[in-house]
Amino acid sequence: MKSLTFRLSAGFVLLLVLVSIFSDFLSSNPPGMQNLEQFFQPPNRMHFFNQTALTVPFVYRMELKDPLDTRYKENTEQTYPLQFFYSGYSYRLLGLIPMNCHLLGRSQPPYYYPAGTDDFGRDVLARVLAGTRTSLLVMLLGLLLYSALGISIGALAGLFGGWIDSLLMRFSEFVLALPALYIVLSLRAFLPAKMPFMQNLLLIVGTIAAVAWPPMARGIRGLILQLRNSVFVEAAHSLGASPWHIFRRHMFPGLLPFILSQLVVAAPIFLLGEVVLSFLNIGFHDAGESWGSMLKNLKDARVLTDFWWNLLPLGMVFVTLLCLNLLGSRISRGNQKGKDTVRL
Repeated sequence: MKSLTFRLSAGFVLLLVLVSIFSDFLSSNPPGMQNLEQFFQPPNRMHFFNQTALTVPFVYRMELKDPLDTRYKENTEQTYPLQFFYSGYSYRLLGLIPMNCHLLGRSQPPYYYPAGTDDFGRDVLARVLAGTRTSLLVMLLGLLLYSALGISIGALAGLFGGWIDSLLMRFSEFVLALPALYIVLSLRAFLPAKMPFMQNLLLIVGTIAAVAWPPMARGIRGLILQLRNSVFVEAAHSLGASPWHIFRRHMFPGLLPFILSQLVVAAPIFLLGEVVLSFLNIGFHDAGESWGSMLKNLKDARVLTDFWWNLLPLGMVFVTLLCLNLLGSRISRGNQKGKDTVRL
């Protein structure tokens, strides 16, 4: 059962990577395209039977019958076939290859909204798919910066010891005691209200990594203190090897299992941090198409009751966090068993 859970979690994370790469191909409409005449439209139902005959998949036009209650109804007088592998809006696959091919949708009105629209008439599914790419980018860059800070500070403290070790460990304790959210809010108050996407990305990643690195650094420092007294390290030191050479050739391979487990454990921190910051309107704005910016609509109670399809990004955040935590706990248990085996 545990093996099946691990495989399902790993498969879902791999699926997220594929979705982030092919998000534009899977989207029926551009993520930022507004259709104010179709605000809060419910998801289009795909039909296969026209009267009594089986035909190609099609949809009916959704018409707004009651603007006050935002009530839509299908107009069944005319059918609109769905198109497979059709030419739609242009995009760049992996940011390099120009393409305009899309899996399923319509190139002309009425457009196909498989997961409905939001308050500006934007395709919810297209924004969620684009948000997958943004969330994975936040986690990737965040983990790179997190590992760079944690490994560098932990290695300096463990290799040199003395006052350097004491200074860096006291600094890590100070960072752990900081109220991270209030620091981010204070920093954001000095910056412009509207920022480009990349600047927002670096701000979010940098602020989260700046307060999240101590566990990695303290773990690296502890492992280095254990390895420093091992026979092969003392032999390399007696032969005149430099501390950098000893760390790179003899210590770092032994640190890799711990580093990988810490990266998996820290991934939910960056995802949840981006969601919280964007929800509080100090992270990505609507132009970023992130899951956190999409959850701003949840401040309206009516969205929770009447426009339930806008909860899709919340479901993606929940499932992603669950899978990442399952992967992290499984990898951590595996590393602990390996340590116990080595000790025996």
